[in-house]
Amino acid sequence: MIHIHPNPSGIRIRIGTYQGPVAEGDPDANLRKIREVFAAEAGNLDFLCFPETFVSGYRTESIARAAISLDDNRIKDLLAETAKQDTVLLFGLSERTADGICNTQAVVYRGGLLGRQRKTMLTPGDSKVFLPDTELRVFDAKGVRFGIAICHTTSFVEPALCLRLMGARLLFTPHFNDIRPSFDMPGVGTFTSAAHRAMVLNNQAALATLLKMVVVRSNVVVIEPEHLGWGDSDIWDMDGIPAARGEPFREMVVRAEFPLEVFTKQNFISRKEVPLALYEKILQAARHYLADDSLV
Repeated sequence: MIHIHPNPSGIRIRIGTYQGPVAEGDPDANLRKIREVFAAEAGNLDFLCFPETFVSGYRTESIARAAISLDDNRIKDLLAETAKQDTVLLFGLSERTADGICNTQAVVYRGGLLGRQRKTMLTPGDSKVFLPDTELRVFDAKGVRFGIAICHTTSFVEPALCLRLMGARLLFTPHFNDIRPSFDMPGVGTFTSAAHRAMVLNNQAALATLLKMVVVRSNVVVIEPEHLGWGDSDIWDMDGIPAARGEPFREMVVRAEFPLEVFTKQNFISRKEVPLALYEKILQAARHYLADDSLV
C-alpha cells in the first residue's frame, strides 16, 4: 500500500519495472523484448526499467561476445522507437567502449540518450570482465531527479547516499541475480539463493527507508538447475514499505504510482539535519578504516 501524500499538483508518476527471462548472448532477441514491452507499456508509464545487462546477458561467456556499443545501429533503432512516447526507458547492457567493456544502464527519453550509469561496485567476477567506474550521475526527467545503483552497488549505502545528496529522490536498482541454489564465498561461508534474495531485498528496503528515496528494483527470471533468478522486481516507498511486488519466477511488469510531490517536497526526515562536521568525521573515519588492515 502506498502511503497517502499531499498531491496538490494532481500529477502522478507512474513507474514500471520489468522482470523476465533473458536470451543469454543474444542482443537481437533481448532488444526485441525491450521494444515489445516498451510498445505495450509506454503509454501507461512515466518510467520503465529493465534489469542489469539485459541486452547481452550476464554470464561470463556471454559478456564479451554480446557486448554492444551505444552507437550500434540496433541501439539507435531502439532510441528512434521511443521518440513518440513520453516515457523514460532504462535498460542494461554490456557496453563496448574503446577502452574495454562496461556494465552500463542506459537512460533513454523521447528518442535521445539522456545519459548512462556504469556499475560502481564490481564483484570479483565483474572485475574480470568489466571496467570500474566510480562516476555517479543524477538525471532529471518528468519533474523527478533520479539515480541508478546497479546490483552489487546496493550492498553498500555509500553510492546511494551520494546520489541522495546530489538530489536524487528516486533510485533505480537493476539487478541480474542469477544465483546458484547454494554457493560458497571464500572466507565467509555457504549461502543459499533464498538467503541471498532476502538480503538483497532487505538492502533495497533499507536504502528506501534511511535515505527517503523511492527504490525500484528490476531483476531477471531464470529457472535452471544451477541458476535461479527469482524476478522479485519490487518497488518500495520512502518508508521502506513495498508499494508493488513482482511474483516470483513470473514474467511481468510491476507497477506503482506516486504523487509528484513525493519526489519534490521535503520529507519530514531531512538530510539537511546532518551537520557538515559529521560528514567530515565520516570522511576521516573512512580514511582511517581503509588504511588500517586490522579493521574488518
